[in-house]
Amino acid sequence: MVLLLVFLMLALGLFALFLGGGLVAQGYLYQDPADRFPIRAAVAGLLVAGYLTLWVALDQKKPGRYDTFFNFMPYTTAEFDEFDAIRWSGSGGALKLNENGAPVETVVTFRRPAGGKAAQFAAVGTNEKFEPRGTSPGGGQYMTGALRVKLPTDPEPVRFNALVVESAAAKTKTYTKDRKFVEENGARYVEAVQPGTVYVPSTGAVLTALLINFGLLVVWAVALWPVLKFTFTHALLFAGAATVVCLLALMPVLFKQGRAAVAPPVEAQAVAPQ
Repeated sequence: MVLLLVFLMLALGLFALFLGGGLVAQGYLYQDPADRFPIRAAVAGLLVAGYLTLWVALDQKKPGRYDTFFNFMPYTTAEFDEFDAIRWSGSGGALKLNENGAPVETVVTFRRPAGGKAAQFAAVGTNEKFEPRGTSPGGGQYMTGALRVKLPTDPEPVRFNALVVESAAAKTKTYTKDRKFVEENGARYVEAVQPGTVYVPSTGAVLTALLINFGLLVVWAVALWPVLKFTFTHALLFAGAATVVCLLALMPVLFKQGRAAVAPPVEAQAVAPQ
């Protein structure tokens, strides 16, 4: 129903734009508008409205994946509900090192209790909430140096190492600004502030999003050139301007309405037992 309303509103609005604006523009540029102009304006309006509506429908299925090239997400995602936090022990602000000069590591398993994505990961056995760094219940300092995650598509658990800046003199490590855990020998990553989601960079998603964005320019050009009979140069100039307006102003509004129409109900956050 939402998509139908979007299509109808776009079709009517674009028909009015093409009919009124087209008659004025062609009367000024060419003296005489193209023949059967109202019919041409209706066809052009249906063409552009159909493309925009299909784009909104695609975004409903995979929100943000194929957004405008100012905002699209060039990755796919996979969810997990359990992981091992590999912690580096510390004392007095410095890391504890073993005989090989590597940080001393301990492993704490975290699970997400019932409640969906809103539920916070808690340590098995202690109910300690996950934090990238802090003080353990026993009083020792720690920093999470890696996460070990087993996804259904992985034959074995995969280690995601923290991106850090090292200070050899002070024997300390600090997280980089983006605070990520990146797959060892891979490109996937987990954000420290949002454990539970593995981000998988996707070249296919990038190419598809760029193709859809470029397709909007092509559709506008087709509506203005063969359909409304503007010259190729004028059609290309007007199509470029219209595409920019759509990408910056119109599509974000349409995407928001489309996503709101299929948004799942907010799940109540589960309260872990104390």
